[in-house]
Amino acid sequence: MFAAGLVDETAQLRQKYGDVAQALNSIGYRQAVQVLKGEIDLEAAIGAVRQAHRNYAKRQMTWFRREPSVHWIPGFGDTVEAIR
Repeated sequence: MFAAGLVDETAQLRQKYGDVAQALNSIGYRQAVQVLKGEIDLEAAIGAVRQAHRNYAKRQMTWFRREPSVHWIPGFGDTVEAIR
């Protein structure tokens, strides 16, 4: 995300919409805003985004496990077993 220009994109969004834009509170943008404000450096932002994604994925798995109607498919979606 950062290598693809997330910080520059975030700067443009802040310029156009200000800091009140809801999208700037999402994973990645939140950390890019912190970089732009000088609160954290780029390396710390990348680490924070990685951790935030892991936490989000864990919360998703917890939610799905509690849903009785979820049908679990083996594999990653690109295997023959998952496609059938």
